[in-house]
Amino acid sequence: MKAIVTNGNRNRVTLPGILKRTGTEALLTLVIVLSPFAFPAPVQDKGTSYQQTLLSIQEQIEANNLDGASTLIADASKRFPSDGGIENLLGVVEIQRGDVSGARKAFSAAIRHNPRLVAAYLNLSRIDMQTAATDSIARAEALHLSDKVVQLEPTNDEANYQIATISNWTQSYRVSLEYLAKLSASARAQVGAEALLCADEAALGHREAADRAAASLAANPDLTETDAMVCLPALRAARRADLIETIFAAAAARQPLSPAGLRILGLAQEAEGRLEQARATLESAFVADSKSAAILVDLTRIAETAKDYQGALGYLAHARELQPADASLPYEFGSICLKLGLYAESRKAIAEAVRLAPDNPEYNFGMGTVVSFSEDPSQALPYLDKYHVLRPRDTEGILTLGETYFRAKDYDSAAKWLKQAIADPKTAAEAHFYLGRIARQEGHLDDAADELKQSLALRPDFPDVLAELGQICVTKRSYPEAQSYFERAIQLDRDNYGANFGLLQLYARTGDQRREQQSKRFDEIKDKKEEQDRDMMRVIEIRPDGEPGK
Repeated sequence: MKAIVTNGNRNRVTLPGILKRTGTEALLTLVIVLSPFAFPAPVQDKGTSYQQTLLSIQEQIEANNLDGASTLIADASKRFPSDGGIENLLGVVEIQRGDVSGARKAFSAAIRHNPRLVAAYLNLSRIDMQTAATDSIARAEALHLSDKVVQLEPTNDEANYQIATISNWTQSYRVSLEYLAKLSASARAQVGAEALLCADEAALGHREAADRAAASLAANPDLTETDAMVCLPALRAARRADLIETIFAAAAARQPLSPAGLRILGLAQEAEGRLEQARATLESAFVADSKSAAILVDLTRIAETAKDYQGALGYLAHARELQPADASLPYEFGSICLKLGLYAESRKAIAEAVRLAPDNPEYNFGMGTVVSFSEDPSQALPYLDKYHVLRPRDTEGILTLGETYFRAKDYDSAAKWLKQAIADPKTAAEAHFYLGRIARQEGHLDDAADELKQSLALRPDFPDVLAELGQICVTKRSYPEAQSYFERAIQLDRDNYGANFGLLQLYARTGDQRREQQSKRFDEIKDKKEEQDRDMMRVIEIRPDGEPGK
């Protein structure tokens, strides 16, 4: 462990490496001071023998001859008992031997016997700074010691920097800036100070100042990933993904980032909408850490945003291999399968999620929703009932129960749930729609029309409601009104099955010459629906490379 020596011609401690690295990451570089300002007057009168003794001990320490230094210190302690300078040197030896407790004891004694010995305060504060980021007691002690140094030596760079660092940790960002401003020009230009400045400015919402600080930090040739991490919490809180990308990209240009650093860079690129670059960066992160399911989840999200659902499923397949007990992974797999219309695959994946986490509300709701579209919708009811037990006030669950009972042709049970869903504006339009369909199925056309019109008032762009109203008008022989409803529905949804079928019925009843053309059009829609129904039941195998299995 390196010791910094200041000779008798200096009145300030030499700036150690702590300003190049942050307090918790720095090596515990200790200061050995021989200075006319380090000792009270009586000590200075000890003469050249004392000075020579200290120099001899320093030489042994710098040569890493700790045993020799200890021998000299023991002899010097007999000749100069209770001497702060000698006790400070003893602390240096102890810390280099790894005896933190012994070093702390020696530095404390040095301060007690020489209250103006700046080096001892600094050395003791460095011990506290090693844990001060997470230990409030060590942080308070380090702050007290640094304050004492500033009282003795107001322009001491290290003490001012340590106070700035501690103030940043305690979210006293303005105080931190004040102490950074007290640093010498050379100290302010060091990477640790620049990283701290960037963090403070970002935390205070000083956008332009943060931009300048980030640019200066990115240009610093000493920048490393460790320094970039100093700014990260503040930049994240300020939603400055642009600056995170700038700083971490600059660090990466100097030396390869760790998998964690690459992930941070990739997520910043994602936040900036640079999906292609983010994907490449995160894939590099996964190459460096091939056991990280978290990175695969990030890649899944990016692929899904880019609508590369096949690629997203590939990432998830690999993540599921790495973490087979994580229920969120098969659930997300099933959700993406739904976007591809793969209901059978979706059901299988979400069933696995429910098996792994049987009391998760979302997984039960997802399973119930998927199964409700199967040939036997009643199989969905246990999952939806459980969801309702877990989240009884959620009207989406209530509505889905009503829809599922409707598909199962249990209209009485369906109506019970749908009437509850009417109370919430978010679900009222759908609830009125299904109540209207029930009334039409039961032959209550006026009641059906009333429910459907209430649904349409809440949601004017609901093509299925328009198609249902058109069917009622056909039954009532209100043909012009029926045609108006069907045409409005088709304008909103060209391939709407109910509207196109209803229009074909209308043309058949009225002998409209467009019947043949509409018949061909409906056959196209019907064929397309049948193909989609077949695809829904298709089972695929997704390999971890994202390619479908053979």
